[in-house]
Amino acid sequence: MSPEGTPPSSQALQDGMEISRLHGEMGRRFQPQRQAISGSAVTPRMLGCLRHLATAGPLTVGEQARRFGISHATATEVVNRLETKGLVERGKDGGDQRRVFVRLTERGREQTAALAGRNVEDPLLQAVGTLPASTRAAIIEGLGALLRAADAGTDVSLTG
Repeated sequence: MSPEGTPPSSQALQDGMEISRLHGEMGRRFQPQRQAISGSAVTPRMLGCLRHLATAGPLTVGEQARRFGISHATATEVVNRLETKGLVERGKDGGDQRRVFVRLTERGREQTAALAGRNVEDPLLQAVGTLPASTRAAIIEGLGALLRAADAGTDVSLTG
């Protein structure tokens, strides 16, 4: 239903189905690679986590999830995989025993340093870089409008 309570038009339904299809294709095509970076034991997402810990210092899993814009479950999965490889370790906060921080191990620091010069290209950023500025602006505006429309049902005011 629209904000006015009327059902969406046939064209709006078709457009919605096409947007949904394209969204799924975007997820499949541009999700971070799950294969290890050649010559290493880590994936691009894992390397991002290692690099972030190397610069920011110990963080909780929740802090990592927020900084990377991923779910807590996904951040936990990445940390678990890094911990299994001996690249990170968990430790209690000295001041608050309920908080658990993730920090690089010596092996994690070595792996991060070994991959420091490697530029792991993000296929989404590569594709976006080939688009004209006007097309990038239209995509940004369109996605923003879609998110604002979705938020409208939760009493978030529409702008734009």
